[in-house]
Amino acid sequence: MGALVPAGLDLPRRISVKLRQIGPDPVLLTRYALHHSKTRRDLRRLRRDYERTIAEPSGVAQLRIPPLDVPRVDELPEPLVPAATRLRAVADDVLAHRFDLLGSGPVSLGEEIDWHRDFKSGYRWPLDFYQDVVPTRLGDSSDAKVPWELSRSHHLLTLARAARLFEDERYATELERQLRSWLDENPPGYGINWANPMEVALRAVNWVWALRTLEASRPLAADLRSRLAGSLQVHVRHIAANLEGSPYLRSNHYLSDILGLLAVGATVDGDPTAELFFAEAHTAFEREIQSQVHDDGIGFEASLPYHGLALEIFLLAHVISTWNGRPFSAAYNQRLAAMLAASRVVRHPDGRVPQIGDGDSGRVLPAGFGREPTFDHLLWLGTAILDGSRPEEGWPHEEVAWTLGLEAWNQVQSLPLEVDEESRAFPLGGFFVMRSGSTHVVVRCGDVGQNGNGGHSHNDVLSFELWHDVAVVVDSGTYVYTSDPAARNSFRSTAAHNTVSVDCTEINPIVEHELFRLRQFARPQVELFEDGPDRIRLVASHDGFRRLQPPVVHQREFSLDRSEGSLEIRDELLGHGEQTAESFLHLAPGTRVERIDDQEFVLSHGEYATTLAWWGTSQVSVTDGWVSDRFGERKRAPVVVAHLHGPMPLRFGWRFVPSETDRRVAGHDPEVTASL
Repeated sequence: MGALVPAGLDLPRRISVKLRQIGPDPVLLTRYALHHSKTRRDLRRLRRDYERTIAEPSGVAQLRIPPLDVPRVDELPEPLVPAATRLRAVADDVLAHRFDLLGSGPVSLGEEIDWHRDFKSGYRWPLDFYQDVVPTRLGDSSDAKVPWELSRSHHLLTLARAARLFEDERYATELERQLRSWLDENPPGYGINWANPMEVALRAVNWVWALRTLEASRPLAADLRSRLAGSLQVHVRHIAANLEGSPYLRSNHYLSDILGLLAVGATVDGDPTAELFFAEAHTAFEREIQSQVHDDGIGFEASLPYHGLALEIFLLAHVISTWNGRPFSAAYNQRLAAMLAASRVVRHPDGRVPQIGDGDSGRVLPAGFGREPTFDHLLWLGTAILDGSRPEEGWPHEEVAWTLGLEAWNQVQSLPLEVDEESRAFPLGGFFVMRSGSTHVVVRCGDVGQNGNGGHSHNDVLSFELWHDVAVVVDSGTYVYTSDPAARNSFRSTAAHNTVSVDCTEINPIVEHELFRLRQFARPQVELFEDGPDRIRLVASHDGFRRLQPPVVHQREFSLDRSEGSLEIRDELLGHGEQTAESFLHLAPGTRVERIDDQEFVLSHGEYATTLAWWGTSQVSVTDGWVSDRFGERKRAPVVVAHLHGPMPLRFGWRFVPSETDRRVAGHDPEVTASL
């Protein structure tokens, strides 16, 4: 999502908000003013001419669908059979109209699906012209993401895959039934499902892939095929007329928009306008992969989950352009390869991706309702698409077969294995990875992203995740967006991250109603990143507390010992006078915390344990917190908090040492402090 300017503000205040977001650059201000004026004119014209220019495209188009090589289940290699069985179970849920979206848990939607209703809150959006629809309703718990996620039609792709794999007509019939229902209940330009161009685009991409999956064995009924071709003509025109972004910011929404243009333009035959949109989208992708991905391979949104979404979009754009005979440039492929390389490094060895920054569990072409916090499927897809090296041992991910075809899955097996176990700095993206043996640390030290907008950034400067055989210290995640503004702001606050808060002050100011805006105030600085023979060190600081009186600078040093895998963190608060501070450690759900003595805990999770020691603090407590690995879901988890007060400078720190679960200190009976 982009920056949210509350609709309730009067025009002068709305202009003031935008001026603060853009900054004092006169050229950018001029470009924004011209863009804003043009957008208003275009919206007025669309309201007047929508039926003629968008809803009723001239000419009759045909679908040109390149079929996917997805065989019957009895022809699958044995390693893919369990994945096919799991997919069939999800398809059976879809047959029963039972959905599990955005943390809802399994919910039955009844005989007829209501495409306009948020089935979690019960709110139903009216069938108004899309410009009059109000998706964000901060006064209640409604969430437009629920009907949007449903209408993205991921589940229709699941039905198509099950129909092909198991040659079961029930799945194909249900797919056709739901497509007809959606087309009947969502007239062009009316209702919540036309209000966001990103959603229109992702729906079109899923329809195209569902058709590709069925094309070789069970094409759609002729009348529905013709109707769907016409709807895709509407989709592509609607997207092109409502592209998201501005001269100062284009993000994952814009990438989704142009992916929709690319997919429909490569699929609809006999529509010169769609072909033109394909060419424009192709050019835009060449530009955006350079502007939305840093040279070090990390996405520009200060969020690893959104880095993953952008990576999936860029990968699928590569697939579509190649099948349409317009491959991307070498520069595009090089930047895509850099994204894949960075993704390999920041993931923990078990595949979990640190949930640093925003994450809404968004996917383009998922295999079911599950949204695991991982990039593994994308790493395998990238290997198949760019003919690279296998990212890990074992069989390729099943999504390679479902998305690219069985031939691609077979070819990936023969590629060489290359596992990157080096420490690595990504200074432009603001991530630093320290690795030795079974210890893997990911540190966040960068700006708020999105060219200073911070729409998907959190107050996480100098925060980190620690993995040692299992997740030990984790990022709290995101949980929700607009359905619960208080929770939204809580999860992106300083206290929700593994860093330090001084005098209960945020690192960057959080404005309560600006749910997709985090103004850059703190200035992060990396002073040292050293990968030495005995230890890996990172020294960094920020001045986000300089607005306090007297001002405070936070400096933090990470030191990872290569021989024992221990991690030491030394904090220093620089300034004058007396000050109060808190240092937070959010532990993985299920962690058992045992107090050994006044200076030490044992953190255990199953058969693995880590000893946590501290110094320089007057009190350390354990409290209840929340961790959200998937959008809409949260779990209770322990939070260790060090409380500090005294004259500046304040010096304190933590030390994590891998240990055995039966470790005990002689003469001390461990006290179970928390087990959540």
